[in-house]
Parts: sequence; structure tokens; C-alpha cells
Amino acid sequence: MRKLLLSLTLFMLTVSAFAAVTVSAVGEADIINGDKSSAKLQATARAKWAALEEASGVRVKSDTIVQNAVLVDEAIKNEVSGVVQSYKVTGEEEDGQIYRIMISAVVSPEKAKDAIGAIAMNTSVAVMIPVVFPDKHVEETNVLTETVISELTANQLEVIDIADASGTKTAELDRAMRTNNYMAMRAIASKYLSGTILIGKVDTVATAKEGTDIGYGVSIPFNVVTGRLSYRLLVQQGSGTKILASDFISARGMGATLEDATHQMMDNMNNEVSTKLVSTVLEKIKGINSKNIRVQLVGKTTLEDLMDLKQTLSYTAWVLEVNDNGKDTLDVKYPEKALYLATAISSKPNYKIVRLNDYLIQVQKLY
Repeated sequence: MRKLLLSLTLFMLTVSAFAAVTVSAVGEADIINGDKSSAKLQATARAKWAALEEASGVRVKSDTIVQNAVLVDEAIKNEVSGVVQSYKVTGEEEDGQIYRIMISAVVSPEKAKDAIGAIAMNTSVAVMIPVVFPDKHVEETNVLTETVISELTANQLEVIDIADASGTKTAELDRAMRTNNYMAMRAIASKYLSGTILIGKVDTVATAKEGTDIGYGVSIPFNVVTGRLSYRLLVQQGSGTKILASDFISARGMGATLEDATHQMMDNMNNEVSTKLVSTVLEKIKGINSKNIRVQLVGKTTLEDLMDLKQTLSYTAWVLEVNDNGKDTLDVKYPEKALYLATAISSKPNYKIVRLNDYLIQVQKLY
């Protein structure tokens, strides 16, 4: 009898975990050139995404998702089937040049979380490298973090500074680093829907103080501070985490005061370490799981149009290689989902995505 009750309880918990909920949501879109049908399509897609956020309890602030709602809606169907079990339009209205749709949707909360993670966990890199100073105060935003973020951004990568977001504590990171708890580090990255995380910590210690007797009546005329950086570069693959790189790096600084010595140590570490960290990120991340995605120009096109698209793709973030494949097609080596490449292309002013699947993107050039 006890086993029966236990089995029944587990069954009920499982059922409740995957039970669908009904939520209300609103989506809006601009009416461009009087095209109300396209605006309605965009507004409906955005309302469905809002329903996913409401059901899952996860909020995603992403211009990519807002601007490419129809593409995202299609991608969700491919990634997670049955996430929106059904929906009905409960209201619609025009407000100037804004088209607004209200819907009631039946959504599976667990599948909604999976869908949001699969779609929004894009090619961004989350960065967090706090510094623990000799007096034990912590600075999550510091010269090393800022330099790394600046250089990654200059290389056309989207970077999320975790220190700027609420909810992540240095103590949480410290525990994960000390215990090599990669699942905890992955959870930290997941909060910000980033597939890759550069996470580390700089511990500093005063290794010599001014006036310390070193023997023979000689005293140290300055302060010395040593900093030790430990870091991990992690990428999420499926339900697991892969360690792409890890290392320990140290630097020293000298100064008339502990504060001066600490600042010099950070400058030295920044000069020596930031370039290495950025190079590691670019080398490791851009080379993993790269695949070939075919990009095809449709409609009336010329060789010049294809060359323009090739140049555009060559300067698109994360694109590793672009090769010709016929008079209207390019083969693109890309390390991430076709959706992310499609959204990058559609963000250009002269291109529109016509069709998308995992290995083919059909593009129309707008004149």
C-alpha cells in the first residue's frame, strides 16, 4: 500500500510539473507602409513569446527576439514541439501606427523554459571576474573585466557583464570556483541565457609591507601585492557543460602604499592577461561545433548581389568562413544555430529572410 501511495504521489508530481496553464499576453508591432497583415503576424508572434515568458517565469530582454519574432516563433516549433498547445485571439486594435494583439494561450511551463533556453541562449558571452582586494572588499566591476568586455565587443561579440545584473553574488561564484562545481557555474550563466561563460576570480594578498625587516638591518622600502587569477571558460552543450579552457595566472605590483601596489598589480595583470583571455575566447568558442549553413539568394539576383551578400556575411559576428556554391548560393561555416545567423542577416537594412531551417537560409535582397 505504501509503495502504491508513493508511486501515485510521484505520478501526480510528474503530471503537475508538465501540466499546461492558460495565460493572457499582449504583443505589439509597427505598421510599416500600411502593411497591417505583416504587423498582425509580428504582433501575434510577440504575444506568443510573451505567453511563454509568463508561463515559465523567465523574462528575456532581447532586441533579437523582439525584432525577429516570426523567425523565433518558427524556431520554437522546431526546437520544442507542443510548447504552445493552443491559443486564441481575444482582442486586437490599432493605436496609430501600432498594431496590438491580445491572446489567451495554453502553454506547458516546462516546455516553455526549454524553448526560451534553446532560442534565447545565443552566441553571447557572459563575463564575471571579481577582484578580492587585500582588505577583503570586493569589486565585481574592475579594469580587467572592463578591458576584456571592451575587446570582446570590438571583435563583434555580444557580451553580458554579469556584475551589472542583480542576483549574482561573489560568494556564490566563490563556492562554485573552490569546489569546481561546474553545474553551479552553468546555472549562473543560465540566469542570463548565455551559452558561454568566462568566469573567474582574482585573489590578492599583501606579500610584503613597507618597513618589514628582511635581515641585516634592511627594511623593505615599498609594499608588494600579488594577485592570482583563476578562471574557467565554459560552454553549454545540451544538458551538460564543457570546459574549453582554464588556467591560473599571477601578477605583482609595488607601491608606496598598499592601495598603490594593488593598483599597479591590477594594471600589470590587465596588460598581461586581458589579451590572453580574449584570444582564448575567440580561438576556443569560434571553433567549436562549427557547421555548414547554406545561404541562398532568391528572386531576381545578379552576381553583384551575391558578392554583396558574401561581403556582408564575411563581416558578420561568428561567421568563420564564406565560400561560393553556384550562382546564387553561399556556404557559411558557422558555430551556432541557423536562427542566429538568420537574425544577423535580417538585421541588415537590405535583406529579408524568406525561409529558414537548420541548414538552409533563403534570403531576398530588398531594393
